[in-house]
Parts: sequence; structure tokens; C-alpha cells
Amino acid sequence: MTKGEITIIGGRPGHGKTTFMINLLSRMIHSGLRIAFFSRELPNSELLKKLLTLESGRLSYGMVRKGIYEQSDLQELDYIKGKMTEWYAKEKFVMFDHIRDFPTTASEIRKFKPDVVFDDYLQLITPHGKFDQRRLQLEQLVNDYKWVAKENSCAVVLASQLNRAIETRIDPIPQLSDLAESGAIEQVAENVFFVYYGYKAYPDKFDSTELTMVASKVRYGETGDSILYFDGDKVKLTQ
Repeated sequence: MTKGEITIIGGRPGHGKTTFMINLLSRMIHSGLRIAFFSRELPNSELLKKLLTLESGRLSYGMVRKGIYEQSDLQELDYIKGKMTEWYAKEKFVMFDHIRDFPTTASEIRKFKPDVVFDDYLQLITPHGKFDQRRLQLEQLVNDYKWVAKENSCAVVLASQLNRAIETRIDPIPQLSDLAESGAIEQVAENVFFVYYGYKAYPDKFDSTELTMVASKVRYGETGDSILYFDGDKVKLTQ
């Protein structure tokens, strides 16, 4: 990922887009980068529960969501909250769950000046301009994000939904044509990665601990597939 450029993370609902982005976010925070995260779907409270679980490595996401803890869990919770106050300090990390439109998003980016912007996800940004067609609305949004990335010298990572057509295809692995309004998004993005959780679609054919990451477009690298190991209760992806 390069500053001034766009990376797309595509996937069907429930296939791991947000989890993939959160794992990237954690790695970048620990690398000393400044991060802005725009959550269009999840409230900040739920995003923080996922981050707490991921950063802990010991807490159960299911238990964190339900607020059910044993004594040892409470000790771990207190410890990781203290560490996250340090790692995710306000001068390093900001998150928004109340912004709907792009102009306000761009304004917050200019004020904070992040190294990396995460936006989850593209189709939930309220369109602006006079375009009636959804394709043209998305094209404008992606192009506007491209200019914001260049003007503010930041990398932008956008989650994107896929077309429903993938669910009826014999080969279920995502490809560039599966992007919602694919031409507009694919043309602007330097990188396009897909996440595919086969177990969700075909539990009798796939392992529940495996998630496929497909690099379909990589400006400065190689395309190809990679199997990641998925622990949903720890919100963790590993190779």
C-alpha cells in the first residue's frame, strides 16, 4: 500500500471484510502509523469490542459481546484496556460511526492528517452530486477518495460489497467482475483484495478455520491466492 493510492477489500456479507480490515489496522497501529477509521455499518462500541479481543489474544469475542466474564477475564480486560489507551491514543487513532456523507469524511481526514484511512464500507456512504445512476455515484465516490488520498498523502483502504451474482456461480471464488459496479471501482484502485469464507457458503465443503484471500489486482506486487487461518472468537487472522 502506497500513500496517495486506493486499496479495495471486497467480499460478500459475513465473509470477513471487517475482520480483515481490523487485523490490518492493528498491524499498522503497532507500526507507528496514524489511522482514521470510518465505520458505516458497526457502531464504535462493537468495533472496540473486536479490537479488545484481537489485541488481547486471550479474551473471547462472544463473551466480550455478552459481557460475561470470569475473574481471570476481568483482570485481562483491565490490562488490555490500559494498553489500548496507550496504543490507540487520540493522537494516533480516530474512529467515526456517525458520518454518512463524503464531504464530512474528507473534512475529518484533512483535520487529522492520517497515514492510512479505513472506510467500512463504500456502498454505505451517502452519495452526493447530481447523478441518478448508482454506478456513477460510486464512481464519483471512489474518484473523490483518490483525490483526498493524494492531497493528504495517505493510503486509503475501502471495503466494498460484491454483486449477488457470485452466489449463483459454479466457481464461488471472487473476481474483479464481482465488484459492485466493478468498472468504476477497479479502474481507480491500485490494489483489489477479496476475502472469501467458504465455510459460510458451503459448510459441508470448507474448513471453518480457513479464509481465502485473493489478490486480484496488485499495482506493485503479484496476484494470487493465499489461505489465512481464521479464529472468529479471537477476531484473528494468521498465515
